[in-house]
Amino acid sequence: MVHRDFRSARIAALGAVVVVTLAFSAPSFAAGAAEEDVPSTSIVPAEGPSGAAPVNSPSSVTSPSTSGKTWMPPPKGLKPVHHASSRNSVREPEIEPAQARLKVLTDSPVYSAPAKSSKHIEQLTSGKFVEVTGSTHYYLQVKLKSGQTGYIDPAAVELAKPTDKVFVLTHDASVLDKPNRWGKKVAEVHQSHNVHIVGLALNYMKIRMKNGLEGYIPTTALE
Repeated sequence: MVHRDFRSARIAALGAVVVVTLAFSAPSFAAGAAEEDVPSTSIVPAEGPSGAAPVNSPSSVTSPSTSGKTWMPPPKGLKPVHHASSRNSVREPEIEPAQARLKVLTDSPVYSAPAKSSKHIEQLTSGKFVEVTGSTHYYLQVKLKSGQTGYIDPAAVELAKPTDKVFVLTHDASVLDKPNRWGKKVAEVHQSHNVHIVGLALNYMKIRMKNGLEGYIPTTALE
């Protein structure tokens, strides 16, 4: 009877040891099983307190493209630059047509454009004659023997050929300080009045008024 009780107590003690052992090994086994469920090549993203992805994680940024490329917003405030055409920057000079063969008074350069900064294309020699084909604001347009068109300083030629005649005006006319349409108005003469002409300059006549003032009127004032 004593032997039987001792044997029962021994079996109960062994059973208790087994139960305790299983109780301590169960969490480790569960954790190992959970880790084994995740493939070794997978990356498990960290989660925030609510289970959502962190604010700074790539998954929280919405991209308009799914191609995997980084999307950059277009720059703001930029406008396309339009380069002005070089053709628009070049203006043809205004020419008042004329026709005259004038004597060169001083050696003078012929310019490729009505500006002293332009290229010299020929040199005029004193005592020679040059064909004038028009007038600009400050220069005379000439045609050279080579066929080229150039521009000269009006002071380089005998602009007004002397004469001494009296005519009756057929039209009112402004008296200008130089023989072109850009001349400054210095006086005015009226129809049916006599004018004393002292020179001929291109399409204008140089007149001397009774008060001694000299200027230019268009030849059309006598037609």
